[in-house]
Amino acid sequence: MSRDSKPELVLRPRVAAALQRLRDSRDGGAVGVIGEIVSQLLGCEEHALLVLGEGGARLQPIAAMGLTPQRLESLLAPEGIIGQVARHGVPYLVGRTSSVGALAHEAGLTACIAIRSGRQVRGVLALFRMLPQKRSLTGEDLELLDVISEEGAPAFSDPRGGAFILQPPSTEPLPSRTAPGLRALFLQPGGVVTAAQPTEVTTILGSCVSVCLWDEHLRLGGMNHFLLPTAPRGQLPCGRHGEAAIPMLLRDLERLGSQRRNLRAKVFGGAHVAGAPAGGAGPTLGQRNAELARRLLAEAGIPIIAEDLGGRVGRKLRFRTEDGLALVKTLEGG
Repeated sequence: MSRDSKPELVLRPRVAAALQRLRDSRDGGAVGVIGEIVSQLLGCEEHALLVLGEGGARLQPIAAMGLTPQRLESLLAPEGIIGQVARHGVPYLVGRTSSVGALAHEAGLTACIAIRSGRQVRGVLALFRMLPQKRSLTGEDLELLDVISEEGAPAFSDPRGGAFILQPPSTEPLPSRTAPGLRALFLQPGGVVTAAQPTEVTTILGSCVSVCLWDEHLRLGGMNHFLLPTAPRGQLPCGRHGEAAIPMLLRDLERLGSQRRNLRAKVFGGAHVAGAPAGGAGPTLGQRNAELARRLLAEAGIPIIAEDLGGRVGRKLRFRTEDGLALVKTLEGG
């Protein structure tokens, strides 16, 4: 039975948002939406979206992230756990279902689900390495996977193509951490964090925007991660909305002793990852998030000294509060 026939079903807010995004992308952009859900909401750094070829003899890649071409090629034969899911439609969830039949190239497989069109299996989504703080799949994660399974089939006939390019991960090492006592945190969407002690904050951005603020005198800083520029009508603004997230970040830094004249900003994200915008449709969500960040920072008198905004791909951001260093890695298959 489809979700459309269950009006009494109450979904968690993030699951409901993911469901609406997928339904809105039926005419194009579903690949990008799936990628954004997997990266931002599920917290997965390595995954592949594969379509079941005619006759079921081979899988074909639609989009991938974090997998080398060699690793991706090994997944295309419909064998092992991924092959079982493609043939029978029964999902694999690490720690919850049997791993009997797993092959060597499936090491690290966290989950594999079938994506259906009615009763027909159109393809699979395979999730490998999760973000470090993601120790297990939660009940909300399982609901998100269920939404992708039921609503993700348009990705296999997406006229606009995918947002995630099949490329090997970058081999350039990111600069190493220099502070031996550095604390590491992962910032979820809607979160705001400030720290007086050396802290490295990591987040994953698609159309969302993160504002990083650093106090060059006190050598401390903070970061937010907002999803929408303003709160929808009838909702109170919170950390998920830029109109609240930026003032919250400023207030928290002022409580630590910062003065606005000593703050410097770096702004990241604002990508358009849901297919090409329709002609005359106006600014994308990512553009509106970026524009709001620029406007509010200008009104606060805080200069933006670095930014990486827009584009068609997601980003992984690391920000160090003790020296203001920001490291950005685009999620184009690596």
